Amino acid sequence: MGDVEEKMETFPDVIELNVGGHFYTTSLTTLTKGESDMLSVMFSGRHKVAKDKDGRYFIDADGALFSHILRYMRNGTLPCPNLCTQIYREAKYFGLEELQSHIEKMPLMMGRQARLQFQSKLTGFDDAIEHVLKAAGDQQCIMSDEVVSFSMISVTRDVQHTSNPCFNKHHKCRIDSVDVSAGDLSYADFKIGPWKSSRPDVSERVYLRALIRELEWRGFTVTFMKQGKCIYTESNPVKLECFCNMYKFIFHWHKCF
Repeated sequence: MGDVEEKMETFPDVIELNVGGHFYTTSLTTLTKGESDMLSVMFSGRHKVAKDKDGRYFIDADGALFSHILRYMRNGTLPCPNLCTQIYREAKYFGLEELQSHIEKMPLMMGRQARLQFQSKLTGFDDAIEHVLKAAGDQQCIMSDEVVSFSMISVTRDVQHTSNPCFNKHHKCRIDSVDVSAGDLSYADFKIGPWKSSRPDVSERVYLRALIRELEWRGFTVTFMKQGKCIYTESNPVKLECFCNMYKFIFHWHKCF
């Protein structure tokens, strides 16, 4: 028993902290209020805590955001809603489950969770996001004196049923008109759909708006415009047309400069 006690780390009642280069002063009582969170364990006496060159206890975390963590630990003050996603990550890092629970009930986080659940039920949604970003990274043009990036997308909600071997189900969709100033945009960069069998309540516009919302969440400014219907047809022995509609996703960079 004596050997165990000799190994226990002792801390002063007032603790000087260096959190990612930001300095804080707090009490040992505040840091050890919890039972199993990271800070309570660090300052329980069971572990050696590193110090900086000036003798402050060092914590490798975001120093600017730590003020919100410390304020919550002192008196239960919750972060401002506009910071909830950032503080949520810090709360997970420090193992503050009660703070995580509070933040998960904030409008921004609840809305985000609802969108993620909806997106998970949309066929090919994650792949669509990656294809949109990849195509936009490769293609730029001038639009209204602004440099923009773009993706051309073909979309179909329904399965195209045909037994005609002449109809190529894997054709590359294209539109009839070409915007000469933007280069050759007649062919789709990729195709989304069909998804009607899994989500018959989701229209093309709802799917596309879900893509826009996810891109906006990631910080992009994006709009989309319908370009027309795919003109691919086969007429042997009867005329068959492609169901796909074509859309252009436009990334505006003026807010990024």
